[in-house]
Amino acid sequence: MNWLAVLLLAVGVVLGRARPDHILSWAEDAVAPGWRTGKFWLGAPVVLVAVAAVWVLRPRRTLANTRSWRQDQRAHPTPRYDPAWASKRRDST
Repeated sequence: MNWLAVLLLAVGVVLGRARPDHILSWAEDAVAPGWRTGKFWLGAPVVLVAVAAVWVLRPRRTLANTRSWRQDQRAHPTPRYDPAWASKRRDST
């Protein structure tokens, strides 16, 4: 019975000191290499819970961020190259 109390106390201390941002950061790093690693299966539920929490707690903000991210991914027009830009710069001063 004493071992159970010590185990519960240790788990409580670890959970009390763990910060959500550190846990999510670890889970993202664990999921990145791919599903064939053992760390993936430990990190995947953490990431899924975080994504579900964002969708449930902040649905409008999440949709707005998704839309803005898609708009930012469009290709921007490339600037025109002027081979005489340096001489024009020198003449204007």
